[in-house]
Amino acid sequence: ITASSYLKTISTEKVSIHCDIREDVRGKDVLLIEDIADSGITLNYIRERILAASPNSVRICVFLNKCGRRVVDVPLDYIGFEIPNEYVVGYGLDYDNKFRNLPYISIFKKTVTEGK
Repeated sequence: ITASSYLKTISTEKVSIHCDIREDVRGKDVLLIEDIADSGITLNYIRERILAASPNSVRICVFLNKCGRRVVDVPLDYIGFEIPNEYVVGYGLDYDNKFRNLPYISIFKKTVTEGK
């Protein structure tokens, strides 16, 4: 599943599905791997969508956990790193499709892109 709920740095709170489930997960153990757990809206939506397909179990693994922004309580089974409530880019994370290819993760400062 490929989904998003952000426009630049703002959560739209509306999840857009770009690519849906392609495998039959009925009766299977599913490991949902996500780059970042932020508000929890997108992650919860995807989890509920998978649960509706009747798997045996669903576990969630996130690379980064930003727990200070959680709006929806989502059970996280495996967490790589806890991070502060800051917008981060790099290593696959982007701002408006920019900075995704940085070989590190950095806190994003909008003033840098606006020349201030």
